Amino acid sequence: MIRIVTDSAANLPEPFVNAFDIAVVPLKVIIGDHIYRDGVDLSVAEFYEMLQSKNISPSTSQPSPDDFAEVYKPILDAGDEILSIHLAHTLSGTFNSAVQAAQQFPNAPITLVDTYLVSIGTGLAVLGAAQAVRQGATREEAADVATRMSKQTTLLFTLETLEYLRRGGRIGNASAFFGTLLRIKPVLALQHGVVEPVDRVRTRQRALARMIEMVAEQHQDTPVWMGVAHANAPDEAAQVRAELEARLDVRFCVETVIGPVVGAHAGPGTVGVAVTPAPEGVEAPRV
Repeated sequence: MIRIVTDSAANLPEPFVNAFDIAVVPLKVIIGDHIYRDGVDLSVAEFYEMLQSKNISPSTSQPSPDDFAEVYKPILDAGDEILSIHLAHTLSGTFNSAVQAAQQFPNAPITLVDTYLVSIGTGLAVLGAAQAVRQGATREEAADVATRMSKQTTLLFTLETLEYLRRGGRIGNASAFFGTLLRIKPVLALQHGVVEPVDRVRTRQRALARMIEMVAEQHQDTPVWMGVAHANAPDEAAQVRAELEARLDVRFCVETVIGPVVGAHAGPGTVGVAVTPAPEGVEAPRV
């Protein structure tokens, strides 16, 4: 059997995690003197309540190699193979920890994939690989599905403020937007694992509309899979989903809430969308 492993920054909804028996290794959120395992010790609701009601500056940390080894070992002991799919190494040391953990099991059937994405962008690649495995793909074939999907994914997001990205050191080339009017709303992309500025507009609704326009332009001629993620902004996420489903040939869509680790860097109010061509021969995942 092939087991899929990912990390909590993929923001996969629990029904999909359970349906595909995906092992999720949690990153950590650090608030004051407390260290919380993402999604284990700290729920999404608790995190955003803390973020908006208290003057806190959360930081984050990747899982250790031993954290990964503790997940890998029982899978390997059961005689199963591992396909481990993770967020961009440019944003976190998580992938490197997975590599170091795999090295503790020489010649073990472990394949690692760096998606160069985050949140539901990574999540789509994980679900594509998981569905391929469900349909009988080998570990290498499923890894190829995840890699191809990752390379073809458009991941755009808009933030209420760039401040959280700046504090966390993940701002990338979007630093060019600093010094502009405070009311400017940025539209950003994650390209090759780096945050890139795409556009800046004056209102929140215009930022959402611009994001929708750009995704629709890039993917209007092909069937797609789509993921929509939000940080305490369900109405706007629903708006983005509905408008893109009306304009694109969406064969599969998953909507999720951005978890504490990604939310610590993106901030409340973030809305993101990931779209990728529907992987050939892979059915839409079902829970």
